Amino acid sequence: MAQIKTKARALDMLGRQQIAGIPTALSELFKNAHDAYADNVEVDYIRKRNLLILRDDGLGMTRDEFEERWLTIGTDSKFVDENSIALPATNMSKALRPVMGEKGIGRLSIAAIGPQVLVLTRAKREDGLSTLVASFINWTLFSLPALDLSDIDIPLIEIRNNKMITNDQFLNLLSQAKDNVKTLNNKISQDKIDAVVHQIDSFEFNPEVWYRNLKAFDAKVDDQLKSDGITSTRKLYLDEDGFGTHFVISPVDEILNEEVEGDLAARAATDQASRLEKALLGFTNTMDKDNKPPILARFRDHTADGSVVDRISESIFFTPQEFEQSDHHIKGSFNEFGQFTGTVTIYGEEKREYVLSWPEGLNKPVTCGHFKINLAVIMGTARESKLPNVLWQEIYHKTNKIGGLYIYRDGIRVLPYGDSDVDFLHIEQRRSKTGQAFFSYRRMLGSVELTKENNYALHEKAGREGFIENKAYKQFKSILENFFIQAARDFFNEKGDLSEQFLQIRSRHQEAYDLLKKRENLKSTKKKRLQEQLEVFFKRYDNDYWSSRLTSISEKINYKFKDFDEQFESVDDFIFEVQEILSNELKPLINNLNITFPAGVGFGKALTDLCDIYKVAKDKIQNNINELKSKTEKRLVEFEDKFGNRTGMRRRFTDSIDSQTEFQKKQLNAVYYKANKVLEELEGWTKDEISRNRELAKTTLEQVKHDLSSVSFNERSADELYELKASLEGKITETANIVLERVEHIAEQIQTIREGNEQNSIAGNKLTEILESEYEHLKEVNDRNSEMVHLGMAIGIIHHEFSGNVLGIRRALKEMQPWANKNEKLNLIYEDIRSGFEHLEGYLKVFTPLTRRLTRKKVSITGKAVSDFVNSVFWDRLDNEKIQLKVTDNFLKQSIIGFTSTIYPAIINLIDNSIFWLGKASGEKVITLDATSTGFIVKDSGPGIPTIDKDNVFEFAFSRKSGGRGMGLYVVRKTLEDEGFEISLAPYNPNEGACFTIAPKLEQAVIDAEA
Repeated sequence: MAQIKTKARALDMLGRQQIAGIPTALSELFKNAHDAYADNVEVDYIRKRNLLILRDDGLGMTRDEFEERWLTIGTDSKFVDENSIALPATNMSKALRPVMGEKGIGRLSIAAIGPQVLVLTRAKREDGLSTLVASFINWTLFSLPALDLSDIDIPLIEIRNNKMITNDQFLNLLSQAKDNVKTLNNKISQDKIDAVVHQIDSFEFNPEVWYRNLKAFDAKVDDQLKSDGITSTRKLYLDEDGFGTHFVISPVDEILNEEVEGDLAARAATDQASRLEKALLGFTNTMDKDNKPPILARFRDHTADGSVVDRISESIFFTPQEFEQSDHHIKGSFNEFGQFTGTVTIYGEEKREYVLSWPEGLNKPVTCGHFKINLAVIMGTARESKLPNVLWQEIYHKTNKIGGLYIYRDGIRVLPYGDSDVDFLHIEQRRSKTGQAFFSYRRMLGSVELTKENNYALHEKAGREGFIENKAYKQFKSILENFFIQAARDFFNEKGDLSEQFLQIRSRHQEAYDLLKKRENLKSTKKKRLQEQLEVFFKRYDNDYWSSRLTSISEKINYKFKDFDEQFESVDDFIFEVQEILSNELKPLINNLNITFPAGVGFGKALTDLCDIYKVAKDKIQNNINELKSKTEKRLVEFEDKFGNRTGMRRRFTDSIDSQTEFQKKQLNAVYYKANKVLEELEGWTKDEISRNRELAKTTLEQVKHDLSSVSFNERSADELYELKASLEGKITETANIVLERVEHIAEQIQTIREGNEQNSIAGNKLTEILESEYEHLKEVNDRNSEMVHLGMAIGIIHHEFSGNVLGIRRALKEMQPWANKNEKLNLIYEDIRSGFEHLEGYLKVFTPLTRRLTRKKVSITGKAVSDFVNSVFWDRLDNEKIQLKVTDNFLKQSIIGFTSTIYPAIINLIDNSIFWLGKASGEKVITLDATSTGFIVKDSGPGIPTIDKDNVFEFAFSRKSGGRGMGLYVVRKTLEDEGFEISLAPYNPNEGACFTIAPKLEQAVIDAEA
């Protein structure tokens, strides 16, 4: 008798060699977690340690199940007879899940990720929690041809009392594995034994340290999910009340880095998704709001620099919001004959019922079974989409990267469908051939929903590379191809039977986009020109351009009066010269003072406020000019009375009036010429357009008459003649409608010019300006609120992270100190770490008052307390930047009633800004803390804040810092105002720096005083 023997390498051939790559292997392990009724399966890839940890919160395995099912090849959940092992456990509290894993591919595919794995599993059953089972497997042994399966022993231990595996227990597993390898010297060479033993020794993993760190990390993830409004059900630990299965794999195959990141050069050029993203994103269908995915899969990349990047998660994949916001939607099902019934929604308009037959069906049930489709499409250009440009850009970027038609069986993705490179329906092929095909994988996000029960004839290939190409698959493929071809023809083709709505709305969006784009370009040009003019104005204003020149003119006139001698100088000539000086010297000042604001253009709040500041400054300068003119005129009157006569005065007045008249004539003639030129151009354009449309109408009518007269009535049937009549009449109507629409549009455009007359209270361009300004303001507020939400979240996270780790860092430093005292080199490192930590802790004290907002109360805030707090935060930076901090006695004695969470951060922000600008200044660097009778003063010796920025510094997103976000002073002012305080900036002085005052509002000060 003979027997069939099984070599150990059979497992390698069935597993690692059958798997397309690591992403596919991970997908199989995700499926195993699904089969174990897990809610979550998560991977943490720690690059520095070359370590991959996969955890799920499924039902786990008992020791018997692990040995008889997981360590036994050939078990299959689908076969049940009296001699088979028990079926896998199910969770009776959840809906029954069809088994996705088959033939042990998942467990064997681990070898494609790395050559060694620590398996940790703990079962949850109706009678409670089982013991923790731990096992270590070295897959390299299974690739050696000389070994039989019976030669390899798998070390296994159980941990009781709800405890996690200790480091000693783990090292014991490794020791057992090495002992087994060393007993194989009669089958494999000593070199191979030494290599495997060395590989086992290289498995550097301390379970006590890593699982403590993972629990802390999980708490952060839960907090983040909670802040995003997601109720977390994560329970990814195995001690205490935890359960599930974990795989710790090391060393990870070096190809994983490339699988995670992809070809960096290609991604930079085309923004393609990596192989990992293509294979694992959308593991379950989270883009459909009506779909409740049975399990959520996540992959976190712990990069070499210490940052953590979410590579796979429900937020990285398409969200229900993105799906709903798309331009077009098609939803329905294909019945057992391959016929589609469903709805189509174009540009968010009313749903339209749609029925489509499959011509190859021949009224026979299809082998592939009935299935559903849910598809969203985004237009390929912003001008054709209903989405705002910013939102369109976001979704366009995402579909370009991971767009496609994803196929799900019982809620779990079937690979590789969804990858835009897998053109199994020839969608991209048709697009490249005709150039006019509508659908594209890179412009769609959608799903095809299958079930094992209804679509059992669709079989996946063993290597998970799609469906086996049997009759069922060919029918399935043909049905979908026909659907996409016909739906494109019906709804999205120029000559489609149902495309009128699409064409009309698309045309409207294109026209609106082009008009807005044109207007945006016009607005940008005008706003840029205005911004430049304002900047020039305020630069001159801060440099005392007008005041210095007015002083110079005044002195010149004074000198003229003082130097007058009636014996040698004519009175008329003297007065003429004074008036000439006044006129000629003031002209450039007045010209440089005036700025023309563009009509019909709305501005954002910052530019609007700047225009208001300009008007105030301009009025001030104009008053000074008028004052000089009035003063000079008054002196000339006195001079006339003393030295002049009426005859000379009349002549001078006449000359002055003539001069002014001539000047005004030139200005009026210039504007008359400009208006006439515009009118001539408008008249010419209008006449040309009317003439062109008149010619079109006339030509069409003549052509219709010609066509009618060229027809022989005797040679045509009555039907043909009536059809001809309808055709010719239709041509006349169509042309007439086109001409009517065009000429009406011309008339309306001209009519808008008259909207500013007596019959209309508001001119069209003025109304546009008002509405546009309001829109700009609202848009800024919306952006500002969004930024503030993220800022608040960031502050909360920073405080939580720091608070959770500061005690541990302090404890570690304390434990390190005795060693550092005994080792000079270590002591240098210790001192650097301690100094750096104290520096960081000082900075993060800024957040201390912010975190007390919920339980805070008003207290007396003294200048002494503020001074101590400032020194604790900034002493190191002030010393490094060689900046002196002066604190006056008034500041130390000052005391105000308020919240520390409001006052402290405000002062810290002001000092932080001062340090930044003093770092760029030369000369003495001083920050002074002073006080008024009711508040605090913070000033510095830096470059100061020019007048143009006086109010803007408190606006959101305004910053003169390179890379600055412009939030600090906005937040300071807002929080102070909310608490009854105000912050003000002293007027610009070129000889002093910035000077801010924080004090109670007048009303608040009175209330507090009375209280």
